[in-house]
Amino acid sequence: MRNIIKRDGTVRPYEPEKIITAMGKAFRETAAGTSREEMERLLRAVEKEMEHKDGGWAVEDIQDSVEEVLSTAGYADVAKSYILYR
Repeated sequence: MRNIIKRDGTVRPYEPEKIITAMGKAFRETAAGTSREEMERLLRAVEKEMEHKDGGWAVEDIQDSVEEVLSTAGYADVAKSYILYR
């Protein structure tokens, strides 16, 4: 099981649904909208990018990865909204 290292240094279990929720808010903010399946595909890309990290994943690293994945997937406007959200 993966762990997340929060900004305050506490360690919590990884909850992928939180990433889906944050991406969903960014998509809604831009009125781009997308399917649950697309957000799950993007989540898998984030997780794949994070695989090289040993131990827990830092929240900041995950957020940076989400921004990169969104931009690379052609969702630059959503990535900008996500940056403002975080």
